[in-house]
Order: sequence, then C-alpha cells, then structure tokens
Amino acid sequence: MVNTNVRKTAKASRKIERHIPALERVMTYQEKVHLMVIEVLREESGRELAAAARFNGQEFDWDKHNSQFRKDYVNTPLKELVNYARKLYGLNNLDEIRDRRASHKAARSKRMDGLNGLSSNSDDLINDDFEQDEYDEDIEIDD
Repeated sequence: MVNTNVRKTAKASRKIERHIPALERVMTYQEKVHLMVIEVLREESGRELAAAARFNGQEFDWDKHNSQFRKDYVNTPLKELVNYARKLYGLNNLDEIRDRRASHKAARSKRMDGLNGLSSNSDDLINDDFEQDEYDEDIEIDD
C-alpha cells in the first residue's frame, strides 16, 4: 500500500509539458534587430569603459558589465537604442550597426582562433612531454 501512495505522489508532482511549435518559440525579426543593437552598444560601451579603466589603472569586469548592460537596456525601445548608437558611436542606421556587429564577430572569431592555436600548441608540448615520460614506471594513466 505504501508503494501505491508513492507512485500516485510521483505522478501528481510531474509537470505536464505543453507542446509549443518551433516557429512560435523563435524570436521575431524585430526582436532580433533589437537584441543586435543592444549587443553592439554593449560591446562598444564595454570597450570604451575597459580602456578608461586601463588608463586609470583600474580593473574592468566584463561579466558584470555585460549582465548589467543587458538588464538596463533590454526594455529600451529600438528607436532610442539607435539614437544612442548614432550619438555615441556615429552609427547612423541599422546597416552601419549590422556592419559593426559583423566586425565584432570577426574580431571575436580571430581571438578564439588565436586561443585555439595556443591550446593546440600547448597540447603538442604536453604530448611531447608525455612521450618522453611514457617509459617512466611511476606514471599511471586513468581513462
């Protein structure tokens, strides 16, 4: 009898998931444009504030900036965001903002490729070291 009660409780506590078709879960084009403008402004302001902090010998916390910026501007109307982009960074229209976003993505990819190149080089060095030590009886390798 105890097992029956446990099963009933387990079934009752499960949430019933409602199916939402894929296209209804996707953001609209307008929402995507809004987020793109926010991301360009976040990146540009972060670069500017990070440079000012370096100049003043201070630390700049990118994670804190990113999360706070998104919270501060997520509900700002697109028109107001575009005005900020024009006034602060000389980006006069959505095409210029898109171009800046593309340059941000390209720079990020280049940095990541550089980091991946460094990690593959360090992997090679580690593998070289391992080959030298593989005959050492004290080394154990766990899978």
